[in-house]
Amino acid sequence: MSDSTKLAKFVNALAILLAIFSIADIAYYAVTLNLGFPIIKSLGTLSISVFLYLSINKPGLFKT
Repeated sequence: MSDSTKLAKFVNALAILLAIFSIADIAYYAVTLNLGFPIIKSLGTLSISVFLYLSINKPGLFKT
């Protein structure tokens, strides 16, 4: 396995882990009714992790 493949799999795993933590954050803040900046921060982190995941697994989505 080449180094670029290993790096892609590692970044993919990190993106999934980041998404899991972001979803847990959103659920926690929703339950504690701490709405506002924490929810926006968690949604931003979730969108970044989804972008990372899709850019590695489906790079054709981002071509113009």
